[in-house]
Amino acid sequence: MGKVLIIKNNNSIEHIHQYAQESYEKNEKRFYISGDETLKEMKNKFEGNGIVLMISYEKSDSNVIKDIFIGSDVNINDKNYIEYIMKIYLTSERHKRTIESITDKIDLDLATDFGPGHYVIMSDMESLFQELHERILANNEEQLTSRHSTKVQRDEIYEMSVLAQSDEQSVRIYPSGNTGPSRTEFQRDRERVVNCKAFRRLVDKAQIFGSEKGDYYRTRMTHSLEVNQIAKAIAYALRLNLDLTEAIALGHDLGHTPFGHQGERTLDEILGGKIDVGINATEAMFAKRCYGGFKHNYQSARVLTEIEEKYKEFPGLNVSVQVIEGVLKHTKLKPNEINIKDFISEQYLSKIHIDYKKEMQVCSSLEGQVVAVADEIAQRGHDVDDALTSGVMTIEEFEDRLKINKCSELYKKIFDELKKVDDSERLIVDARELKIATIVSKIVNYFIEATIKCSLNQIEEHEKLGKITLDNQICMVGFSNEVKKVNDYLEKVVQKKVICNSEVARADHNASMIVQRLFERYYKNPRLLHSGTIHKIFIETLKHKNKAVSNSAINLSDGSIKLVNEEIKEITTTDLDEDKIIKHINNVDNSCTDKDIIIFEKRRILIRAITDYIAGMTDGYALEEYERLK
Repeated sequence: MGKVLIIKNNNSIEHIHQYAQESYEKNEKRFYISGDETLKEMKNKFEGNGIVLMISYEKSDSNVIKDIFIGSDVNINDKNYIEYIMKIYLTSERHKRTIESITDKIDLDLATDFGPGHYVIMSDMESLFQELHERILANNEEQLTSRHSTKVQRDEIYEMSVLAQSDEQSVRIYPSGNTGPSRTEFQRDRERVVNCKAFRRLVDKAQIFGSEKGDYYRTRMTHSLEVNQIAKAIAYALRLNLDLTEAIALGHDLGHTPFGHQGERTLDEILGGKIDVGINATEAMFAKRCYGGFKHNYQSARVLTEIEEKYKEFPGLNVSVQVIEGVLKHTKLKPNEINIKDFISEQYLSKIHIDYKKEMQVCSSLEGQVVAVADEIAQRGHDVDDALTSGVMTIEEFEDRLKINKCSELYKKIFDELKKVDDSERLIVDARELKIATIVSKIVNYFIEATIKCSLNQIEEHEKLGKITLDNQICMVGFSNEVKKVNDYLEKVVQKKVICNSEVARADHNASMIVQRLFERYYKNPRLLHSGTIHKIFIETLKHKNKAVSNSAINLSDGSIKLVNEEIKEITTTDLDEDKIIKHINNVDNSCTDKDIIIFEKRRILIRAITDYIAGMTDGYALEEYERLK
């Protein structure tokens, strides 16, 4: 923090006031001459970073202040002159209260606070320096604004790359009419995503910190919008299809559970038998994943193709296969643990290339590849933001962690900009908050620029391939090896400081308990489910390919209590023959009339309906249900 040189001036030497006035009017450097010996001592401590406060008073009464000047660019030169540029001039006639406020802050007495023969004192008071500094900045604000008012215009016509997905390449499972002259096929996809219920629910689904932490922390909605923004920036530079990019970005997290990834993990552990909520199955049956599993990208595809109901002709939203593939492949698959056929129909799977030996899948469209990278970039930025904003990591600690060779470029970009914040000529309400915003912005921009640079090279090499089809397996969008190391390192830092933070650990524990309790109560008594979900169980049973299952459907919301209770008890508690079930899973026979198989299939329908219902909850609704069902 800088120093304040306070000059006591009784106007006995006329040119002192005259120089100050000229400096103020012409915005030019002037100086104050003093025979004050204390200036020699001040010079070493002053270090050229300060403000001058010149106070003029009546010769006859030092308590009557006439005016004050406030100046910046202050320096004590080799001749012990105080050099300055006066920025503010206040008179007692017009600014009496302001002058009183400034002098009252330092409890200044002109008669006693200056030693005999001394006319300059130096103040280390930070609050005084800050207030005077802010007054100077406010005085300069209008000039600063006009200086930066130029706008960048883009006049070029946006021409898509030959590798971008074109409108005629859009593939839909169900016929959907013409879009008309004013809309593209992928624009229609984007609009269907934005207008669905699952998208609206993202506003109350946590990212890491729960919504009760306040509005400064991200939700799935804000995360999706950030991914969309980053993806569009990359897609624009690579001249890809912006509408398709947006549709994938906005829909990629529709299947996320309440309470962030902890809700997702808990549901998967329940379905895999690692958490006991009363599901009647043997260890071998759970090991075979007889009741499936859960992962949010699978569920996002399920939301778009099955769960959302908006059209009488078909289930789901009938968005293009390109959107479903991009949503599904934006993160890892678990082909050896989770059967993708539990989530997506064969109609879609027959058109999407999936290598069941790999967790990381290459999306055929470059737009889908862009969203996968944008999701990574957004996570790096806002995880660091949450860490710094929450206080689990300080700016100084983050700076220290970036002082390694592989982060040298990013370190320089960030901390060169932070220095500019310290030297800013603008009024800043909260410098720490601005610094955090600057850090996050530089992280995001670093990865965006690096992705564009690396991907442009890849695209140029492959443009000779022509149109990209749904069987493309060449990855052209991503980080270079060097940048990937930086991304992995930042993720590791966040894992240590945020994900493993005790506050997050407590929130995750509570979230897991809530999901477990809800699942346990719904499984034990399915009539506690929402009426729509109960009816969905009935419809899914009626639609089952096995006629023996379909013909045994009972509506749990419309029948005698005795009949419904018997049905629920049979579905949820009956011991099933392990060998029969595992054999059935390995080789499904839809003509089988064995009672164990019928009960098993109905139990699977119930469990998947409960999973869908909990996964679709917002954080707030899940908490309300938990309290209601205690």
